[in-house]
Amino acid sequence: MNPPIRRLLIDITHTASQDYHTGIQRVVRSLARESLAYSANPETKIECFPVIHIDGRFVHVDRWCAARGYSKSGRSWAAFCQDLVPNWVGTANRLKLNRLGTRIRKLLYPRTIDRFARKVIQRLRPPHVAVNPGTGDVILMPDSWWDLPELFEAIQSAQQNGAIVGAMVHDLIPIRFPEFFDGGMRTKFTPWMQRLVRTVDFILGDAQAGEDDLWRFIQEENAPIERHNVSHVRLGCDIGPVRQVDISKVPGNIRRLFAEREKAPYLMVSTIEVRKNHHYLLDAFELLWQEGVDVSLALVGRVGWKCDDLVARISNHPEVGKRLHFLDNVNDDALNYIYQRSKGFLFSSKAEGFGLPIVEAQHHGLHVFASDIPIFREVAGSGAQFFSLDDPSHLQRQIVAFENEQGWESKPSITVENEPWKAVFPKLVDVVAHLAGNLLEARSASASRAA
Repeated sequence: MNPPIRRLLIDITHTASQDYHTGIQRVVRSLARESLAYSANPETKIECFPVIHIDGRFVHVDRWCAARGYSKSGRSWAAFCQDLVPNWVGTANRLKLNRLGTRIRKLLYPRTIDRFARKVIQRLRPPHVAVNPGTGDVILMPDSWWDLPELFEAIQSAQQNGAIVGAMVHDLIPIRFPEFFDGGMRTKFTPWMQRLVRTVDFILGDAQAGEDDLWRFIQEENAPIERHNVSHVRLGCDIGPVRQVDISKVPGNIRRLFAEREKAPYLMVSTIEVRKNHHYLLDAFELLWQEGVDVSLALVGRVGWKCDDLVARISNHPEVGKRLHFLDNVNDDALNYIYQRSKGFLFSSKAEGFGLPIVEAQHHGLHVFASDIPIFREVAGSGAQFFSLDDPSHLQRQIVAFENEQGWESKPSITVENEPWKAVFPKLVDVVAHLAGNLLEARSASASRAA
């Protein structure tokens, strides 16, 4: 039986025009990469490929963009040429060179050569190939495109031509917890989501918890999307095997700090920001130190935003450099070394879209202590321990018990399997095809009743 769709177009417009490497961009680039690998299979019935929106139309992503890892493709071609061809003509005019200087410039680099060189370079890159989405096509919007309102007009035009449009929304944290963000993000994201749920045909989350929250938001907004058109696909995790560390690239202070497992610190890896809730960890460890429990805490990550009070608390803490350690410039080898030698992993975040650091910690064989929020229970499974964010003494008691049992000597129980993107992408295609089939059946039934 043939699928209800013939092409799945994955919009990567925002990611392809930037050079960011945040969580959403990593997801989008993984989808772009796997879509082409999926379509390379001759038995595939649905053609999948990434697209970008440029000059008022959706176009194929060319090999130049793919070769750069799907970044900076939206840069103007004129700017690219400017880098390759020296603009001596313009420079001479700006500097108002004297007549002799102008003659020398014309002799060495006449305008005809300048124009010819630019034309040759432009011809090296093939023109954009339009996609023209219509009947039989699905456009999936997984990117962070709240800064690109023109895409609403593009997808509505595609819908008028018969295409189905779905969005992949990774979390609603700017709406549920606006205090974690600056005013710019709050004023953009909420109106974007309100318009989104009134425009797209279906919507996907990253996990069951995300799907449930999206459905609550749709109900709150009284949007026209029906419950069976809301689903989720669990994100892939391409972590790879635990690799051998090049010890020469691990700074001496880190080697000394994590030299012995039983004396190593507990670890948290995340940006220093209010949402990650580092204050809670400090409160819990201060309780431990007051009781005479000799444990230490290592915070790994760069300083983020709205966290001046937290940075001051860490910097001025009496245990800093003794049993409290802040490591803000850690290379990959050092981070792997830390993961492999920490006593346990802590994640006290108040809200997350997925929680990949938990997966990474379990992958490295660490016991996980995480805040008791729905997404962490789904991602970490029953093998982790969960603490209440209402009371730091809850985590304190868990660590005391873990210390008494020397829990780091045993392997953690991992009850949730995290699959690579290669295995996840076909599941995404199946979910999208199922949703598209339901939508097409509903449209056909509606048309029959109208007739």
